[in-house]
Amino acid sequence: MEEGEKARGLRNIALDIHKHCSVIGGVNRDGEEVMEMSRVEHAELEDWLAKHLLPSDRVVIESTTNAWHVYDLLEPLVTEVQVANLIKVKQIACARVKTDKKDTLILARLLAANLVPTGWVPPKRVRELRQLVSHRRRLANMHTQVVNRMHSVAHRHHLSHPKGKRFDEKTTGWQRDESLSRLGIGHDLKRVALNPEFPYRLASEDDVLALRPEFEPPE
Repeated sequence: MEEGEKARGLRNIALDIHKHCSVIGGVNRDGEEVMEMSRVEHAELEDWLAKHLLPSDRVVIESTTNAWHVYDLLEPLVTEVQVANLIKVKQIACARVKTDKKDTLILARLLAANLVPTGWVPPKRVRELRQLVSHRRRLANMHTQVVNRMHSVAHRHHLSHPKGKRFDEKTTGWQRDESLSRLGIGHDLKRVALNPEFPYRLASEDDVLALRPEFEPPE
């Protein structure tokens, strides 16, 4: 009897994470609200969580762009943190009238009923590596765009140049001609001059594969 009362009193808390703030609410095992709904700016979120959460709380957040930072704030404060699959949550619970409060309560009640569709939470090191690889990919795409533009201008004006996309001495000598600026690629030359080989000095594929066996996601 005492265990039942204790379980009924445990809080199931949901965070509806937005770009600049989070809406936070909680229910007990029976789905009754036990925490006043709060809208907390992200600049104040860390202090708010430390002040209002209990070690016995269970918390659920949705898998959004900034979910991992919030996850890392929550993990040492509560007994359990679940990351809900946003698409599957919408398939399970679809309200006709959508408000931040309704979304938060739905998520909290799914947690209380142990019905949250969760996903794999990658370790922090894997998340950092993903960000690095994503950044490298963006820089490599910038590199390709700049080189293609330079080659296009050279082709349009019948300029002879060595083939190749790397910015080494062999393939960049022709780009030092001052007359190129008037052809519309002076800005591109300045853009790549800051770090001629930036895409290649970041994490290589070997760096990624070296970590793979240690952090293989569960099947």
